[in-house]
Amino acid sequence: MDVQEALDAWQAQYSGQSPVGFMLRFTHEAVWTRIHYLRDDSKLATREEAERTASRFDAVASSLFTGTTVLVVAIYLDGRDEPTSELSAIGATRIEPPEGWIESLVEYLPGLANAQFVATILSWRRGCLDEVWLAVARDRIARVAVFAPATGDAFCPYGGGADVFVWGSERRSKLGERFRTWVPATKVPGPMSADGAPDIAGKLS
Repeated sequence: MDVQEALDAWQAQYSGQSPVGFMLRFTHEAVWTRIHYLRDDSKLATREEAERTASRFDAVASSLFTGTTVLVVAIYLDGRDEPTSELSAIGATRIEPPEGWIESLVEYLPGLANAQFVATILSWRRGCLDEVWLAVARDRIARVAVFAPATGDAFCPYGGGADVFVWGSERRSKLGERFRTWVPATKVPGPMSADGAPDIAGKLS
C-alpha cells in the first residue's frame, strides 16, 4: 500500500473528513473516545509531563496498530515556522490534500493559505513514533493523525491527550477496559447516563 491508497481508504472510512481529531469527534462520535488529559493545555508541558504523555500515546497507539500498516499524516498551518524534522525523519513528504479537506478546515483553522500537508506509510512497531509523540506532547507539532486502513482505526494526539476512533464494539470495549483510568472524568460530547453524567462506559462498549 502506498500513501495515495491509504488516503483513499481514509476518505472512504471517514466520509471525506479531514484528519483533525476535534472535528471527527462530532462527525464520528459513535466510534470516538479520548485518553485522559494530563495537564492544563494553557500551560507549557514540563519535560516530565511531556514524556509521560508521549508514553501514553505510544501505549494506546500500539494497542491499536501493532502488526498493521499505518498512514501518518500531519497538517502544518505554516511550514515556514513549524518544525518538521520529526516527521521528515520518518519519511513524511508533502502531499496534495484530498478534495474537501481545505473546505472542511477553513472554518476551524486560520492561516490555511500557507498550510502544508505531509504524509508517510509505516509498518507499525512499538516506539516508531517516539520523537513525534514527544514533539506533539511539547506542543511543537499539532494536527497529527495515525490511521490503519485495514481496521479503519485512527489516533489523533494533541498536547494534553488524544482522540481515538475505534471501529467494532468488541475492540472498543477492550480498549476501554485496558485504558479506563485514562478516560476523562469531565463532561465530553456524547450520550448522557440516567444521572446526567457522561456515558463513558456506553461509549466504550
